[in-house]
Amino acid sequence: MAIFIASTKSISRGNGQSAVASASYRAGCELEDKRYGKTHDYSKKHGVISADIILPTALAATGTDIDRADLWNKAEAAEKRVDARVAREWLVNLPHELSAEERKELAHTFAQTLADRYGTIADCAIHQPTQKEIERGADPRNFHAHIMLTTRCAEIDDNNKILLTDKATIELSDNKRRSLGMARVSHEIKEVRQLWEQIANEKLAKHDHKLIDSRSYAAQGIDIEPQLKMGSVATKLERDKYEQELRKAEQAKEEGKHYEIDKTPATQLGTINEIINERNELVWGVELAKNQIVNDAADAIIVGGHKVQDIERSIPTPTKASKPSMAITADEPIKKPEPPTPKPKAPTLDAVAQAMAMAKGIKTRREDEQKQKDLALEQQRLRTLAEQQKREQAEHERVKQARADRVRQQQAVAEQLERESKQFLADKKALYAAAIAQSQKHTFKGVDPNSKAGTHIVAIVAANDAMIGLNKYMNNPDTTQKQRELAVDERQRLTEITTDHAKQALNEIKNIHYTSERKTHTAALQGVLTEFADNHGQSIGKTQEQALESAQKDITDYSNEINRSHSYGLGR
Repeated sequence: MAIFIASTKSISRGNGQSAVASASYRAGCELEDKRYGKTHDYSKKHGVISADIILPTALAATGTDIDRADLWNKAEAAEKRVDARVAREWLVNLPHELSAEERKELAHTFAQTLADRYGTIADCAIHQPTQKEIERGADPRNFHAHIMLTTRCAEIDDNNKILLTDKATIELSDNKRRSLGMARVSHEIKEVRQLWEQIANEKLAKHDHKLIDSRSYAAQGIDIEPQLKMGSVATKLERDKYEQELRKAEQAKEEGKHYEIDKTPATQLGTINEIINERNELVWGVELAKNQIVNDAADAIIVGGHKVQDIERSIPTPTKASKPSMAITADEPIKKPEPPTPKPKAPTLDAVAQAMAMAKGIKTRREDEQKQKDLALEQQRLRTLAEQQKREQAEHERVKQARADRVRQQQAVAEQLERESKQFLADKKALYAAAIAQSQKHTFKGVDPNSKAGTHIVAIVAANDAMIGLNKYMNNPDTTQKQRELAVDERQRLTEITTDHAKQALNEIKNIHYTSERKTHTAALQGVLTEFADNHGQSIGKTQEQALESAQKDITDYSNEINRSHSYGLGR
């Protein structure tokens, strides 16, 4: 009997997967992955019966084509996110009752239906269990198809080349689907599972095979318990033990001995699943027996009803008996009358009514059971919807609260930065006052601090002291990051002010009447500016450093010019 398997999963970069690698494994071929710069080679993989690219009908009608490597490299290139879904896979079980050609036709029909439904391109690979897998305990009837679909719709450009454009509807979020008037993705997946049931059953019914059912065992009223998920580690332990047992049996056979393979599970999960499987087989056997009893009873009632009708039509309507003719020929011998043939006893009308009532009762009971199942499913759907709405409301409240907290936090940060900025202004004011007071104590021989050139020279001294104070302020552990940033900006500004004072002082010096006074003032200006550059040249910006060097060069050039003029006796 065919079983129903139709499951889907996404192939995502977030899970460390690649569409090219996945296609290479399922098709059993070698593909170059251009995104990751590697080649995936599964050409030696066994169990791959066929692998075919299936285009949407409208696209195939144009005569275009695409190979597997180009298709899945395009699928990778179309996605920019590091956690993007690059493909979707549907796994379906192919009925073993069908021939190989019929199984392939069935898989391709389903793949074509999906490609047309979403406008995507399908890559359909049909697998069968290998001999090695069968020896490990795999079911030799496990024929199945891996159908990989692009997550984006396929179109043709002006050069008749295939492009992958917008996301397929099944890949959209529930919110986006709701805004487009579409049902949730879970509902879409359920519809596709029912679509596989319909397509497979059409093929099975054509050959009088038993049909499959997309509903869960619970929805069918069958008390089947799902097995526990083994995981890769436990599965490997189970396989390793079974292979060891096979090797022991083969070695014993070579030695002319008999070895009984130990089939007990190697892990606790395997033991639990074995118990669940035995329990399910018993439940399934009981269900089959129940169904057979009900079907046999219904068939007997229906067949019995038809026989009653046939019998009633075969019984002649009673009529008044005619008298036998008394004319007897003299030559005819008198025969002994034959005993009358017993007539079949017709069933009573009560028996017929009782049989028909029983058949009707079975039909009504089945309809009532189906109604109860549908009602339970609807109630479950409403509960799920209510829970989903509750979760969405909670998520909405959480997002709203998080947004409010973020606004408050930003406001608090802004207020803190405002306080730090105000404190910096107060600290700067005090620092500048101290620097100015300290600069007034400096004296320069031959330089009047109140003259035009002298005020600029004193200002440079004050700027130097202020810069020293700013450096100490920045190194203070109590200074905040915001205040350090403001101090850096102030240090750049102070350097620019110093450069301006140096240029203005030089211009004023050039206007002094006596050469000796110009020389004295130039030397004083050159000294304070050199001290400033030596102290702070490494801590200022490149632009300010170049401006400072330019001012120093102008002062040095003018100093040399004064010395040359003095040596020629031109000064006064």
